Amino acid sequence: MNNVPRVLLLEDNSTTRVLIASAMKAHGVEVITATSLKEVEAYIDDDSIDLYLMDINLPDGMSSAYVPRIVSQRPLIPVLMMTADQDYSQVANFFKAGVKDFITKPINPSLLVAKVFSFLRNADDKRALLAAKETYQKISDEKAQEEELAFHVYDYILKTHAHNITGVNVANRSSGKFCGDILLSAKAPNGNLIIMLADATGHGMAAALTIYPIVTTFSAMVSKGLSLGAILLELSEKHSQSIPNNRFVASIFIEISPATNTIKFWNGGMPKILAFDENRQQIEQIASKNMAIGILPTDMVSTQLETYHLDSVKHLCFFSDGLIENKIRDGAGLTFDQCYDIIAEQFDDPAGAVETMLALEDLSTISESDMDDMTICHIDIQNTVQALREESNYRASIPGQFEFNFKLQGHSLTNERLPFSVSEMLEGYGFKKEFCQRVFTVTTELYTNAVDHGVFNIDSALKSQNFIEYIDARSKAMEQLSDDQFVIVGIRWESEGQKLHINVADSGVGYRPHELEDDQDMTKAYGRGLALVKSFSETFNYDPNTNSTHIALIY
Repeated sequence: MNNVPRVLLLEDNSTTRVLIASAMKAHGVEVITATSLKEVEAYIDDDSIDLYLMDINLPDGMSSAYVPRIVSQRPLIPVLMMTADQDYSQVANFFKAGVKDFITKPINPSLLVAKVFSFLRNADDKRALLAAKETYQKISDEKAQEEELAFHVYDYILKTHAHNITGVNVANRSSGKFCGDILLSAKAPNGNLIIMLADATGHGMAAALTIYPIVTTFSAMVSKGLSLGAILLELSEKHSQSIPNNRFVASIFIEISPATNTIKFWNGGMPKILAFDENRQQIEQIASKNMAIGILPTDMVSTQLETYHLDSVKHLCFFSDGLIENKIRDGAGLTFDQCYDIIAEQFDDPAGAVETMLALEDLSTISESDMDDMTICHIDIQNTVQALREESNYRASIPGQFEFNFKLQGHSLTNERLPFSVSEMLEGYGFKKEFCQRVFTVTTELYTNAVDHGVFNIDSALKSQNFIEYIDARSKAMEQLSDDQFVIVGIRWESEGQKLHINVADSGVGYRPHELEDDQDMTKAYGRGLALVKSFSETFNYDPNTNSTHIALIY
């Protein structure tokens, strides 16, 4: 209803019309008067009218002809009829048409005003209720669309970053559309397999959103060839930057290395990892010795790993805490150790283990919708290692030779797509993905060193000492770039020795690799790039006279 209600009064009797209009105006109602159906026609589509008060019999016809039209166009607007007839044979038909009430003549002004205001308030309440329902429906629709978009992203991430690895079998049970658990695996450029099982605080979309930054960072760091300790620190830093400080991610990290015949573990806030020998006998329970990601600041996160020989561990079984919490059997709650024993009986059947533990859920304390997510993974170490070795050993030789050079000058030095372009081109030519990942890492590090430390002449230590100052110095240097500043990147493929030669030179002072000698700790958050490049390269040579670095990678 408007602040000042507007009523259309249709009455041909001048005395009655003046009486009614005066009574309503005295109570703050704006009255629009009409004496014939022809005059009413001009107001039928007027959205500002809050109530129609109409006589039935007019000189030019019956006003009842307009009632269906008004009700159809504006169903919330009350229509009241006035009649002096004592024959009410038409009353039922008027009510069916949508008339709210009848007022008999002679009119009692006080009673009429009271009825008018009663219907105005009622109509106002209905409009408010309808508006509330529309708002609620809009919010519900928007929420559904947002959840659908979030799930699309969530599902895409799972499909993109969760790879099928021989010997790795996983099963899960989500309490809803979104799962707060996620298992990822990725191959490092050195041939190692790194697996992460993460369990975010809570469940549903909030838990899934907590995991998003970790998923993308994990895959990127593994593909760069960083050590597991360095990956942990990157994940911790990414979590602290993008997730509220009351949301944590309990995690298990496992690195299987066929080259060193070892398997490494890091358990942060998760249930014990169960290890079995070749006779399928349980030989070890690897308990959590670390906090979940997000609890401690990054500089306090331990990167110490537990290492075992692959000869002693043949099977692994690990899972999220939803698999062992809130379980009951024969009316008695089960301890974690009892749950471990149940799972150990079918450690190599993840789907069966989920069904078994699901049947033991104590639903007397929580509803089924509030149950925690469950995820369990079994790794057949022997099959997994064999698959990794076969994949690493098979490399079809790349025939022919090629060579190309990039020279970036001035503001084109800010083009960070160059390393991507090189690795993508090589992958398209037929080089294996793992090799292209090494090329990407090497090219990225050498190009960044050439730009930041060579052309921009920024101290390499500044990045770890004061990152904000480093970013500020880099931004200022980028603004002042000139065309006589450049970086040259050369790529040459030697088919006879199956070697890829990479040469990077800059027009600046060079990046002075001797100043980075102290930055060989691969678990540091910064300053580990050069050590990583050297570890990948068969040869590494730096020429201070030409500010150029030459490395060779064996394919």
